[in-house]
Amino acid sequence: MKYRQRGYREDEYDDERKQKRREEREPDLGNREQIRTLRRAIDRSVTLVVRCSRCGNQVPRSQLEIKQNTTCSKCNTPLHSCRHCKNFDPQAHFECRASIEEPIIDKGSANACNQFKPAEAIDATGRRAELTQDPRSAFHKLFKS
Repeated sequence: MKYRQRGYREDEYDDERKQKRREEREPDLGNREQIRTLRRAIDRSVTLVVRCSRCGNQVPRSQLEIKQNTTCSKCNTPLHSCRHCKNFDPQAHFECRASIEEPIIDKGSANACNQFKPAEAIDATGRRAELTQDPRSAFHKLFKS
């Protein structure tokens, strides 16, 4: 063989490299482990929260009514601001997806925008959801009249 360096014989080693990369990316958990992790993800209770853009503090949406003077309980950042709005988009015109006539200069300060809708996030890291012990009794409870 004239050229023994690796670079000249790439076709021989390509399959091995691809296999190693695949193993590094996807560790083989086995079917049983994948089912366990899926179950753990499904049976968590899910709540809608409003996150502070500065400190990351989460407040459940049901416990919070955002008015113009509402602030974060941890860092006192105003929550009725562009940064906490669902329509906030740095790439859009005036950095807002809603149609506004005048730009709001300071996106982090409180404002009186009529288009404000709080940006909600899903928090699935909560406690386990309360599931009934017997699936059969839950099924029969669904169809009782």
